[in-house]
Amino acid sequence: MEDVGLTAMVRGLILVLFLSGCSTVQVLDGLCYNDRQGSHLCETEDAWEACEPWLTHDGEVWANCMMMYA
Repeated sequence: MEDVGLTAMVRGLILVLFLSGCSTVQVLDGLCYNDRQGSHLCETEDAWEACEPWLTHDGEVWANCMMMYA
C-alpha cells in the first residue's frame, strides 16, 4: 500500500514540474514591457537617424555605421 501512495506522489510531482515549466507569455518582436507603460510597441531608431552625426566624417565611417544598424 505504501508503494502505491509513493508512486502516485511521484507521478503528481512530475506532472506539476512539467506543467509549471510551460510559459504562457510569448515574447513578440517589436513589443516591449515596463512597469510604467505596461506592454507597448518598442521605439526603434532608423539607421539613418542613428548614423546622421557621422555624415561629416569619412564616408567609410558612415558606411560602417549604416551596416551596423542594417
